[in-house]
Amino acid sequence: MTQPISERIALVAPSAEAAAILRRDLIEALISRGHRVLCLTPPGAGKHIRILRGIGAMHRVIETPPPSLRMISDWQTIMSLIAQFKDWQPNIVMSFGLRTLVLAAMAARRADVRRVVTMINGLPSDGVESVGRRRFAHAIRASDALVFHNRDDQRFLSEQGLLPANIPSVIVPGTGIDLVAFPAAPLPSRDKGLVFLMLARLERRRGVLEYKAAAQRLKKTWPDAIFRFAGPASGQPDFVSPDVLTEGGAVEYLGHLDDVYPALAAAHVYVYPSYREGMPRSVLEALATGRPVITTRTSGCADTVDEKVSGCLVPPADTDALAIAMESYLRNPDLLPAGSRAARLKAQRRFNVDDVNAALLRVLDLA
Repeated sequence: MTQPISERIALVAPSAEAAAILRRDLIEALISRGHRVLCLTPPGAGKHIRILRGIGAMHRVIETPPPSLRMISDWQTIMSLIAQFKDWQPNIVMSFGLRTLVLAAMAARRADVRRVVTMINGLPSDGVESVGRRRFAHAIRASDALVFHNRDDQRFLSEQGLLPANIPSVIVPGTGIDLVAFPAAPLPSRDKGLVFLMLARLERRRGVLEYKAAAQRLKKTWPDAIFRFAGPASGQPDFVSPDVLTEGGAVEYLGHLDDVYPALAAAHVYVYPSYREGMPRSVLEALATGRPVITTRTSGCADTVDEKVSGCLVPPADTDALAIAMESYLRNPDLLPAGSRAARLKAQRRFNVDDVNAALLRVLDLA
């Protein structure tokens, strides 16, 4: 019997946290098949690096100079990646994160890596302008295959003329979700009030302020309703401070949770009013737990919910519509059991991590 070939795969990620949380299941799938995986990230928290090493991956730090002069900084990062690739000799490089994927694809091609797979896990509101259209196009042409998390981003790049016909592309539903790690949880009692939960970084583009405003409005009519939020602080320009989030007392801030499952299990409805996403992992976690989801009719988010079956879709940045959708569960709590079952079924049929990883293995030419 022919032994399967062991490949050397370098995963370039925007942070150790992103690699450890968003791609842990894929890394484990690769290692379980006898492949070697090196994660290349900027310096990060030790706990995330320990997670990567604990599942059998290697980790190295990418040199990331301060971005005071972007072009010089990017060139130094590319040179650092080229040196890492030539030293470790990966057969395959895969990358994600908008700026990261551009630098990784360019470096991998210069280092003569055999196969370059670029994962486009969401585009910002300005499309690709934040990294530069020409540089992004260069990175796409340097790739052997593209992976998208939603059809809207694929369609956008095609309409912009940035998707060459000779480069194959596939759509996978985000990271997928481990249905064993996130089992269906029974809905909690409603005796002490309906519990809404949002999990996100404290950033305006996640819809944090709309969630706060909707909670304040509903709290006046439904004083027993509970509105919880959990997530880390952010260093982005659109950050929202915990004090702003909790001002007025409508929203209870749980801080940053390493394990979100207990918070999901203690909630009745999950809310995620983001302005735009690739495919929000927290929504997949909520669906798997069996929680109806209220999210936005935007790229990535809209693909997660079957309208009025497993949840509700509202326009982004629309507090009125968000409050109405949330109040629909307060007025009709008997909808929750059916919504819970539909959410879990949606996760099983559409977002099973085993199916997602099988698709990625085929793209990597490892199936």
